[in-house]
Amino acid sequence: MEEKLQELADKYEIPLSLLKEAIEKEKEKIILQNRKMSPILVEMIERYTDSPESFTEDYNGY
Repeated sequence: MEEKLQELADKYEIPLSLLKEAIEKEKEKIILQNRKMSPILVEMIERYTDSPESFTEDYNGY
C-alpha cells in the first residue's frame, strides 16, 4: 500500500504526507456517516424488542 501511495504522490507531484492526511480525513468522514445511521438501528431494535413474543417466534427454530 505504501508503495502505491508513493507512486501516486510522485505521479501527481503531491507530498506523500498530504495524500496520507487526505486518506485519513476520508476515513473519518465515512465513520461519521456510518454513525448517522445508528439512530435508525436503535429505533429498529426498540421496535422489535417491544414485542418479545414475535422475537421468540422468529428465533425459536433457529
